[in-house]
Amino acid sequence: MSDPEELTMEEVRQRARAAGVTIAENRLAMVRKLLADALAPVRALDSRAIKAVEPAVTFAPRGRP
Repeated sequence: MSDPEELTMEEVRQRARAAGVTIAENRLAMVRKLLADALAPVRALDSRAIKAVEPAVTFAPRGRP
């Protein structure tokens, strides 16, 4: 049984298509591994444990004089 967090080849194709990137079929497995490694720390985060904070900077545009 595969890990539910594991990227499928089709997901890699869809992400590449969405990004407008062309990846050769013979490189998809390598890209899949690199993408999975890059996403691992993000997926390991528990978003419920992250405290919501207000933005440090706000932008209020003014009209030209």
